[in-house]
Amino acid sequence: MNVFWLHRKGYLYALRHDTFGHITGVAGPLAWDDLPEADDCEYRTELVPWAEGEIARHAMHRMRPALVS
Repeated sequence: MNVFWLHRKGYLYALRHDTFGHITGVAGPLAWDDLPEADDCEYRTELVPWAEGEIARHAMHRMRPALVS
């Protein structure tokens, strides 16, 4: 599962999770004006500990998708 997360400094990241909710990869920071699909991002495992720490400090928040009608 791939989800976008917003950092408190305004940077956007895509995080990949396994079925148990553990982060398995991080992509970003991503450009707001050229946002790719979450499945098309290039994920890196070396940023996982950093992302877990930022989430624990409440510095990153999950973005909810907007419904378009």
